[in-house]
Amino acid sequence: MSSLSCCDCDEGMAGLPGESVSVIFTDPPYIGETYAEAYRVLARHAGRVLVPGGYLVSYCPQYYLPEILRIFEGSGLAWFWLVAQVNSGAKAIVWSRHAMCAYKPIVIFQMPPGSPPPRLFSDVISGARCKEFHPWQQSIHETLHLLSRLAEPGAVVLDPFAGSGTNLLAARLLGMEYIGFEIDPETCETARRRLAQQPLDLVALGVIEA
Repeated sequence: MSSLSCCDCDEGMAGLPGESVSVIFTDPPYIGETYAEAYRVLARHAGRVLVPGGYLVSYCPQYYLPEILRIFEGSGLAWFWLVAQVNSGAKAIVWSRHAMCAYKPIVIFQMPPGSPPPRLFSDVISGARCKEFHPWQQSIHETLHLLSRLAEPGAVVLDPFAGSGTNLLAARLLGMEYIGFEIDPETCETARRRLAQQPLDLVALGVIEA
């Protein structure tokens, strides 16, 4: 069932059946003024494709967080939690606020009815700097932590902005099915190569104990 398609995610998500996804885990692009439309597309489809009790997990930039929260509030999803992913590398600076960004917000919404996840999760997590496959790539560690707490093996994980495939790879490592969309052909091919590799060792990654 797992798949990665090179297409616009608006079209891709429109073709998914309703209530067919357990978790949406994604990092939409936030470049200049284009960020709002990316989050609107995500919100427009999330309320339809998520199963009852399913989660939307999304990275958000601090500067645009209030507007992004307003966009998600109109999606039919309910606010669940905020996670801080602490930056271990260079810190971005928002000069208009004279603020040094030492963490990345990760927002979690849930499709009603609300219920607690299968396992406890931490709302402060550390992510290693990892840009080997894409300039905007996130570390797989935070995805593995949150995804393993929010869903069980066999769950269906969607990443509409798949990029180099980090979130899809995390789903695969955890025994989950994945659906990904990536509009850039070169980046999509990078993701396909990563997904075709032999599985990583979750013990070595520190996700599970030996």
